[in-house]
Amino acid sequence: MAAAVQLLGGWHPDVPRPYLVVVRDAPLPLPRPVRYRLRVVRPRVLGIADVPYLVRLREMDTPADGLDHKTVRKAVRSLRRQLGIPE
Repeated sequence: MAAAVQLLGGWHPDVPRPYLVVVRDAPLPLPRPVRYRLRVVRPRVLGIADVPYLVRLREMDTPADGLDHKTVRKAVRSLRRQLGIPE
């Protein structure tokens, strides 16, 4: 998140704002500094999409391998919905 804040702080105003995708690295609530940084960058992005911690993704060699698992497919559908991408 610190790197995202730094990158977005120098974002050129003529370049369209990006989406920020936050991928959880643990099955825990976000730490306070991360929640703060999310609030800080929210006005600088089109949206913030949240991807839950998925232990299955840690076990895969390629992202495509994860699509055989229900939890990963559910997260993919959610991410597409959050980004406004049709299925």
